Amino acid sequence: RGLGDVYKRQTVVFVAIVIVLNVVVSALAERFPSMDIDMTAQGLNTLSDQAIEIAQSIDEDTTIYLIGSEDAYENNQIYSSYGLEYSQVASLARRLAEANSHIKVEFVDPDTNPTFISEYADEDLSTGKVMVQTERRHRVLTVTDLFTIEQDQTTGGYNTYSMVDSALAGALELVNMEDVPVFTIATGHGEMLTSDNMASFISMLEDQNFEVQEIDLLTESIPEGTQVLMLPTPTTDYSEAEVDKLREYLNNTTNPEALTLLATSNPTQGSMPNYEAFLEEWGIRVEEGVVAETNTDRMALADAYGVLVDPSEDYLSGNTYDRLVSYYSAPITKLFDANNGISTYDLWTTSDSAYVVTEDTTEEQAADPDTSSQTVASVSSKYVQVDGSSVTRSLVMFGSSYVFLDTFMSNAFSDGSFVTDLTLYLTGNDGSNVTVLTERVQTNEMDVTATRSTMDMWGIIFSAVIPVAILACGLVIFLKRRHL
Repeated sequence: RGLGDVYKRQTVVFVAIVIVLNVVVSALAERFPSMDIDMTAQGLNTLSDQAIEIAQSIDEDTTIYLIGSEDAYENNQIYSSYGLEYSQVASLARRLAEANSHIKVEFVDPDTNPTFISEYADEDLSTGKVMVQTERRHRVLTVTDLFTIEQDQTTGGYNTYSMVDSALAGALELVNMEDVPVFTIATGHGEMLTSDNMASFISMLEDQNFEVQEIDLLTESIPEGTQVLMLPTPTTDYSEAEVDKLREYLNNTTNPEALTLLATSNPTQGSMPNYEAFLEEWGIRVEEGVVAETNTDRMALADAYGVLVDPSEDYLSGNTYDRLVSYYSAPITKLFDANNGISTYDLWTTSDSAYVVTEDTTEEQAADPDTSSQTVASVSSKYVQVDGSSVTRSLVMFGSSYVFLDTFMSNAFSDGSFVTDLTLYLTGNDGSNVTVLTERVQTNEMDVTATRSTMDMWGIIFSAVIPVAILACGLVIFLKRRHL
């Protein structure tokens, strides 16, 4: 009997120790998230070296607001019908905070804290969004910044990818930067390109820590800090006052940053005398007609107007772009190589098997066209003196508006990579201020190949058979000790 009491006391002590250890470990894990071992095969809950480096460099108080309840994040209740691992957002945010005491994480439930949500009414802070904030500025991340879902063309199924690591790191870097390069989009002239159909391009810019703004060129001034001003295929002419704004922007002799005017065109754009005269000052003219390709090997999308192009060796020569496409592009003519300090360059050119289709092109001419290399994107540039230093002013023209649409900004083409790299190059960003590379990690990748029935069998074994067996063993041991 005495021996039984000893066993009982030992059991009680053992259980107490287990409970205490569990409480202590849980408390430590909450305080030090890295104590939680990442059991995912893809390392979803492990910060990249780049994210850790950015977090450790932060020297201003920064708050990561996770919009939604803590339980919703922890239990993957957010966008659960899409199978997104939203617990990863909370896990990585906490690990960023652990890396630097200047960073903290707060959960904001819209149902219990509507006052906070109303303070940022323009941001539409709904459950699943993340807002990273400093005294300088804030950045809001949506579900599409954090995750993406794509259909597998082979299986027909859907794959989910996480960009949480790079998205959080990029937002941390952006809100802590002293100066943020501004990319301004001019509106007010029936532009063919808008923030809606350029969503992927704008997202790429924001990933590279550009602040994207929109203005009405007629009524508003070009924002301070604008390094790129985009004219996204206007369809009505600019006034003389607006053209003067463009001239002043490119002739600025006080801004030490490189400045670029990025313009896009379209064969259906129409006549705009004031705008066209301004472009000619910079040595370019957008011609009538559409560039087409006769060589099927140089066509994209099995379309003669989907012309594969070659990038100039004068820009981004160290990079490789496999599939650059200028779809439904107007041809561009360089009026001079150099004049009044302005030099002109080809940016994208077609093969010698291309030609131009106009309203006057006959069926006979289309059947046997005169082919030659066509310029479909160009760069005009000059130097201005700012405090004794030479600084570039550039005008970039793309003959195709389609380049900037979501379709051609996708991973199937190299247009997105080229345009992003070109923007960084022309604004003088060498990577010192724009360091975050977007990395995608597949979250629904199967670690073990097995049939559905096999997976169900193992699920039953681990969820029912093993626990019941352990319980039975424990009960047997308890009963035996009880009768000692």
